[in-house]
Amino acid sequence: MGFLRGPGARRVLLAAGVALAAAPAAHAVCTGPPELTARLRANPSTDNAIQLGTWFAGHKQFECAADTFRAALKADPGSAQLNYLEALALVGAKQPVAAMPALQESIRLQPEALKPHLLLADLYGESGQFEEADAQWKQALAIDPHSEIALEALSKSLYARKDYAGVIRILQRAPRTETLALRLAKALDLLDHFDEANDVLLEALKVTPDSLPLASAEAVILIKKRNYLEAFKLAKYTLDHHPGSREAELGYLRVQVMTQHFSEARPSGLNYADPRPLAQKLLAQTPHDPEVLFLNGVEDHEVGDYAAAKAHLEEAVALNPDVSYSHFHLGTTLVALHEWKGAKDNLEKSIALGNLDPKAHYELAMALHGLGENDQADQEIQKYLNAKRAEDASTRAARDSAHGDINMGNGDLKGAIADYRSATEVLPENAAYKYKLALALHKAGDTDGERAALEDAVKLNPGLAPAQKELGYLLSRSGDTAGSIEHFRLAVKAAPSWTEAWINLAAVLGETGQFAEARTAVATALRLDPTNPQARELSAQLARDPAAQQANP
Repeated sequence: MGFLRGPGARRVLLAAGVALAAAPAAHAVCTGPPELTARLRANPSTDNAIQLGTWFAGHKQFECAADTFRAALKADPGSAQLNYLEALALVGAKQPVAAMPALQESIRLQPEALKPHLLLADLYGESGQFEEADAQWKQALAIDPHSEIALEALSKSLYARKDYAGVIRILQRAPRTETLALRLAKALDLLDHFDEANDVLLEALKVTPDSLPLASAEAVILIKKRNYLEAFKLAKYTLDHHPGSREAELGYLRVQVMTQHFSEARPSGLNYADPRPLAQKLLAQTPHDPEVLFLNGVEDHEVGDYAAAKAHLEEAVALNPDVSYSHFHLGTTLVALHEWKGAKDNLEKSIALGNLDPKAHYELAMALHGLGENDQADQEIQKYLNAKRAEDASTRAARDSAHGDINMGNGDLKGAIADYRSATEVLPENAAYKYKLALALHKAGDTDGERAALEDAVKLNPGLAPAQKELGYLLSRSGDTAGSIEHFRLAVKAAPSWTEAWINLAAVLGETGQFAEARTAVATALRLDPTNPQARELSAQLARDPAAQQANP
């Protein structure tokens, strides 16, 4: 299965007037309208062939359409349009592999046409040729940087490969449609850029103020920023403006649980026709929805109804056993019921699934004490205390970093450097804060400080591609070409779709006479972005350079 199952090709086909609602008819005798058939027979021109072929396609006789366009190509082989229409017909006839050569020829004849790139990219994706698909999406974006089809598909491909930096690069200036904004915000979120994710979602909400997915994502970001009140207000506003919407109701209840607004979840004074509490209302509507069961279980625990909480949470875990917080809340409920063995098992499972909440260790210690395993319980208490200190430090560092972002935006470099330095001192193992400090020091002209911060950042996180690239650039300027090449290599390893990093690597390799590798690197850059002017110029320089040619007999 391809990473984009059909929407690209489907949109292109629909735009061309080709229906896909039903399977193509079996290939029989091709009988078109007498007027169009006679006109083509009397004057076998490209225009007349297009009219008849389009009629066949519009009536789902795709193979007849393909035959008509193919016959016309014998007389007009240089027609990019006929090649494209033949490919469209073949896709309609469920022959995508046969359509590819016609699309490739159409692109060769008219490389600036957008739709052939879109359709070929989708077909490549369907066949699992993801690198070739990405190259076509990028060529499409070079023709139309605002093509939503290409932006959606390429960003989805990069996101699936966890190239979140790549997603951010191509979507930073993209239209703030719901789909693109959500993907960009998620990529920013995963790289802990909560402020930037917040800005993206707010911009998108201005364009689509009634979007429930955008409002839900914004509420989650606000919670991660610890702005609980605003998250709650947004969820309530969304609910009030979408009366009766299950998605809005579920989003509101979700935020209530995440922000501990249980007093708002239990009363019935929410202006609903049904007077029952919102959680119970949703459970009655979807009694086996694991998230609704989880939310009800958490609320039951909060008001002390541990038996109900246990029942709801056990079913939630049975339906979706890989959610850490379901195991956590079931474990805490079993602690309250003194069911120590079940509590221990669920709390250990929650931690194994990645739950970083210090409370998980505290509750596990309670279960272990209940089982008489006191030495292990003491170890968990120590883990709790360590994790709590780390959580407090993380909160303080995040606050300092956010203040540094504000100072950077206001042009206060001195203040920004002080804030970022404070964040790195509070949380010295955080590579992202080191990188932010390096960028501020770069703007301030402190090269030595910048280098030290970048070296710390890549030591902490070798996969932080932007820091690797910046360090590579800094080293190349200081004459350390070997070090520069090493860090550029690490940058492209961490972000293999980053065209700029490949160009930087190719340039330094060329400067040091490593021409074969330089050509490979620049070829990769051109495959990723065939119209990139820097890559094309560097490729041309390598082709002209006598020394490079001697190294490539």
